[in-house]
Amino acid sequence: MDLKIRIAEAAEQVLLTNGLAKTTTKEIAKAAGCSEGSLYNHFKSKEDLFLHVVRNQLKMLMAAMTSLRNLPGKGTVRGNMEEVALAALNDYNHSMSMICSIFSEPGILDRHREGFESRNEGPHRANETVEGYLLEEKRLGRIPEGMDARAAADLLLGSCFQHAFQSSFTGREETQEERSQYAKRIVDTIFREC
Repeated sequence: MDLKIRIAEAAEQVLLTNGLAKTTTKEIAKAAGCSEGSLYNHFKSKEDLFLHVVRNQLKMLMAAMTSLRNLPGKGTVRGNMEEVALAALNDYNHSMSMICSIFSEPGILDRHREGFESRNEGPHRANETVEGYLLEEKRLGRIPEGMDARAAADLLLGSCFQHAFQSSFTGREETQEERSQYAKRIVDTIFREC
């Protein structure tokens, strides 16, 4: 395995265990089985490493967004939206502590925003992708003309984020079945007429 990948995976585990403030590069290097100097050959600082890890936290959701672009007119709207909701729930649940820790460090938050802007990324892009999918489904006549596509996208992803936040806050670990049931309930509520 590539050393940079090994360092990033070790950093993720240490960050999830200790949090950003209590994580040291020494601990990360030890977990990765390399020297602290090797870590700095791949990342400028602990903050750079943290930002790298955070950017890779939403893999399932990003894969769902990529697939969604090819799904208008295929399957069912509800089924497609359930897949998005479940991917969002899984990723948000897994990464909530890291997502929240960004806000404890204003400098890191600023660098994260700058990185998003330079790559034309950001949390709003997922909402825009769902909105685009829903607009195309509306054009195809598969969702009601009166449905506000952006509001539906915001409700879907926002409720998934809030649900993951509450689960993380209360320390309640959900099963995959419970997440699937929640995804179905939220989709049935938002897309009742589809």
